[in-house]
Amino acid sequence: MVATRAGLCWLLAQAQPAPQLPPTIKTAALMTLLGIALLGMLLVVFILLGGHWVRRIGSHRRGPVVPPDLVLKKDPPHEKPKLPDTERPTGETFVDEVTDDTRSS
Repeated sequence: MVATRAGLCWLLAQAQPAPQLPPTIKTAALMTLLGIALLGMLLVVFILLGGHWVRRIGSHRRGPVVPPDLVLKKDPPHEKPKLPDTERPTGETFVDEVTDDTRSS
């Protein structure tokens, strides 16, 4: 363990420092990074403003499509006369209406 640490320290001591970039390239790289950051922030602002706009438009309630004076009134459905309890058959199940949604093949 000690030998590996000493060897690592010796390699680090022998390493040469990283070469410096010329000032023009360094400035261009920093300006590029700044542009990318500003563009990202601008996209976030557009998304937030767009969400606010869509929420505002979606909450608007419109009136009825057909004016109330043109709406046709529907008559209530005619009710079937029900049998009195005395006329129902005894010992059997009596059903006023049968609704069967199942489909037989």
